[in-house]
Amino acid sequence: MTIAKLQQFLAVCQFQSVSRAAEFLHISQPSVSGTIRDLESEFQINLFRHEGRRLVLTAEGSFLRERAQKLIRQFDELSWQMEDLGNQKNRFRIGIPPMAGTVFFPQLYKAFQAAYPEITLSITECGSLHAEKLLEQGELDLAMATLPAAPSPEFSCQKLARTQLVLCVSPSHRLARAKAIDVTMLEGEPLVLFGMDTAPSNAVLSLFAEQQLRPNVLLYSSQLSMIKQFISDGTAAAFLMDALARQEPDLVAVPFSEPIYFDTVLLWKRDQYLYNDVEHFLRFAKKFKFQGIIEKT
Repeated sequence: MTIAKLQQFLAVCQFQSVSRAAEFLHISQPSVSGTIRDLESEFQINLFRHEGRRLVLTAEGSFLRERAQKLIRQFDELSWQMEDLGNQKNRFRIGIPPMAGTVFFPQLYKAFQAAYPEITLSITECGSLHAEKLLEQGELDLAMATLPAAPSPEFSCQKLARTQLVLCVSPSHRLARAKAIDVTMLEGEPLVLFGMDTAPSNAVLSLFAEQQLRPNVLLYSSQLSMIKQFISDGTAAAFLMDALARQEPDLVAVPFSEPIYFDTVLLWKRDQYLYNDVEHFLRFAKKFKFQGIIEKT
C-alpha cells in the first residue's frame, strides 16, 4: 500500500468507475484496475461490488476510504509544511464569506499584495459556517468569518472589525422611514437572504423562530448584485452589514431595535501549524486600517 495507490483508490471511490478515475488521474485504465486488485490481494478483502455499471464500496472499502482520506490530507499538509520550511511555498488557502468579503477583503487583499507580491492566495468563497468545516477538514489554512460571538474553542481568531446587521429596503418601501425594526414587523414581508451557511442569515432565522414566525424567504443567494436589484426595485428586503449598506446610497438601512452586532475575524485551527505566509498575513491584517469602518474591536 502506497500513497499513490490510495490516491487511485479514492479516485475510483469518487467516480464509481475505473475508467473515469483513470481519465481524471491521466493514467491508463489497466494501471488503476491493477492497483485495486493489488490492494484487495494485499489485504484479502473486496473493496467494491458491481451494481450495474457502477462500482459501489463494500463495508471494507468504506473503512479504507475514511482512513485513506485522513491519511492523504495529512500527507498533503506535511508536504506543504516541508515546502514552507524550505521557503518554497509562498501560497496559502483562505475562505472568504460573500458579505464581509465584499466589504473587507478587497481592501486587505490589494494592500497585502502590494506589500508581499511573492505570496499567492488561493481564495474560496464560502459562508462562515461552511468555512469552519473546511478548516476542520484541513482544506483551508485561514478563513475570514462573520461571527455573532466568540468561535468554538478549537479555533483561534483575530478580530478585524465590528459591524451591525441592518434591514435594507428601497426608498419607497413601507419601512423606509422606520427608525428601527424587529422581526414581528416583517411577518409576510418578502426577504432575500445570503446563503444558509452564513452566520447573518442564521441569526435572522433564529430571530423569526424565537417569535414563532416563518420568514417569507424568496431567495437565498450569495450574489450581491442580484440582492441589490431585488431591494432597489421593491421586490424584497434584505439584511446587510451596515458597512456594506453605507456603500449603497440608493438603499435605506434600518437597524434592529435591539442592535445585532457581528465581528469579522480571521479564523484558523488552534492546533494547526501556521505557515510563514499565513503569519505574514495575520500580522499585516492586525495593523491594517479599513476605509469606511467605524471600529475594529
